[in-house]
Amino acid sequence: MALIVSFLFHLCLFYTLQIQGSSAVTDVFVKTGDDLILNLTEAEIPPNSRFCLWQFKDDTLVEFSFGSQPNIVNNRSGKVEVIEKSYSVKLKDVQKSHSGIYTAKVVSPKEQILIQYNVAVQDPVSPVDLRFTCSFSSSSFDNLTATCRTDDSSISITLRCENQTCNQEEAERRSVTKSGSSLHVYQLKELIVCSHSNQVSRNESIKEIETHCTNNEPRKHHWYITLILLVLILPIIYILCRSHKKTGDTGNLDNTIYDLPVVNDQTETLNKTDEDESCSPATTYSAVGISTSKAAIKTRDDDQPQSVYSLIKAV
Repeated sequence: MALIVSFLFHLCLFYTLQIQGSSAVTDVFVKTGDDLILNLTEAEIPPNSRFCLWQFKDDTLVEFSFGSQPNIVNNRSGKVEVIEKSYSVKLKDVQKSHSGIYTAKVVSPKEQILIQYNVAVQDPVSPVDLRFTCSFSSSSFDNLTATCRTDDSSISITLRCENQTCNQEEAERRSVTKSGSSLHVYQLKELIVCSHSNQVSRNESIKEIETHCTNNEPRKHHWYITLILLVLILPIIYILCRSHKKTGDTGNLDNTIYDLPVVNDQTETLNKTDEDESCSPATTYSAVGISTSKAAIKTRDDDQPQSVYSLIKAV
């Protein structure tokens, strides 16, 4: 009994595979507006087959009756063509509405799927914008952030730059945009690569690292530091100079030397006095005896001629 059940199971499985054919589906990506060829070779068609067709979802596109010309059932506005002397078809100027499962199958003498294509129609990706932002620190290294941006998404990586050499601190970044495309940013030696792609198109932006952070930005940074230091130091220097100047002025006042009257030599003065006295009239009285007055004789200190009187006391 068990042997009979096993035999029936394998028979049903074999019959099912014959009906469905290959269940493998081939993914096909095509850019909007391009043409797409769906290939079907004669070798893929079983012997003794009399009738096969191409379907899109549940709609029949083309029918092949062996021994007669193919019949285009649904021309889809003139976008379906049969490749001459083959069972392949061409879809022209495909649009996103043409995305879906395309199936080639035999329907006589028995139904069998020959091949299936899962077609995805995609728009080309938009350009990318790669920008750099430098974050300076007080230590010997700086951080460089590279941002890769599209219309609807953005991702960034950070690099550590020291002595004009930048190294990526984290792994390369990938993300999927809202439109289903891939955004990728990474370091390639001295370059940063920003890539935006899908299965039908690719856009890249590649820039050198050194021209964005390690050359221009640090110079600006140093100029900023220099300007700040000048703004802080110049007022201090000015105040110190003013204070020093005031201190110097006070010392000059204390040490000022004024001109003093010139005093002639005493000998010259005495000689001149003698000459003046010889020219000037003077009366001299002789005194006999001893004077009892302390003021009898007065020494002339002045330069002008004077008369000297003596007091005479009678004995």
